[in-house]
Amino acid sequence: MAKMKLFTRIRKKLCKILCPKDNETPVKYEMKEVYCQQRPSNQTMADIFKGAWFSSFPERYQVEAGAINHFDFSTDPRIQWANQVMKGAIKNARVLELGPYEAYNTWQLEQLGAREVIAVENNKISYLKCLVVKEITGLNVRFLYGDFIPYLDHCAKAGESFDMVWASGVLYHQIEPLRLLELVAKVTSKVFIHTHYYDEKIITDNPDLNIYFYPKKNLVKEVNGFKVRLHYKSYRGSNKGAIFSGGAHDYCYWLEKEDIFAFLEQLRFTKITIEVDSPGHINGPGICFLAEKEEK
Repeated sequence: MAKMKLFTRIRKKLCKILCPKDNETPVKYEMKEVYCQQRPSNQTMADIFKGAWFSSFPERYQVEAGAINHFDFSTDPRIQWANQVMKGAIKNARVLELGPYEAYNTWQLEQLGAREVIAVENNKISYLKCLVVKEITGLNVRFLYGDFIPYLDHCAKAGESFDMVWASGVLYHQIEPLRLLELVAKVTSKVFIHTHYYDEKIITDNPDLNIYFYPKKNLVKEVNGFKVRLHYKSYRGSNKGAIFSGGAHDYCYWLEKEDIFAFLEQLRFTKITIEVDSPGHINGPGICFLAEKEEK
């Protein structure tokens, strides 16, 4: 009898959750159930995101995905370049990657012998893609889902450090870009940065770029006596679908190139080696560089 009463109470609670009254908000579940009826393979895993891949996989994995083979060092040579500048320091290194997107740089880091790679991704779709890449390629890395700003803050407070931070395509998506650089400086002495930057003449002369910038919303930020202008950029009209690689907010702030270098110098990154500077990049002036704290 007692069991029947317990069952009745549980059933009533379930009915209230699953079958709400007309004036109640029903429970929403975003994931759609899809069942695969094919033999398990690398391709069936990749096809979870069929049509949503930006990158193609190396031929050895026999997978059809995106159009650009970012995994190939000849297509994306940035990690090899950074490794050469650091005289092979990626081998046996502990690396923190910020925003791995589709994990092609993660894969490259492991190919060059990184001892440990921790990659932090806050875009749900990109994170799940990274897990698919991990299964297909056999990566021995740790993918974490969440915001890397509080993660960096946690690491800094815990005294955790990394031999290198890989920050490709993340600085220009921040609403607090100086905060990101500050936190990076607390956990490493080497950081690779690939970012866009604000150049007033180049951007105002290009209507396709200038339309996204709102000078009236610019901010002047001061950090430890360092004053910098943050340039407001909107994501208005951006494609936020499955291949979106932007930030979590509807806007971000771009820094000027000189301010990036000056602030890094204040953070004791006194050695800057530039791989490429592309003022005329279609998506706005961009630069790739390695910043290092020189040994005393």
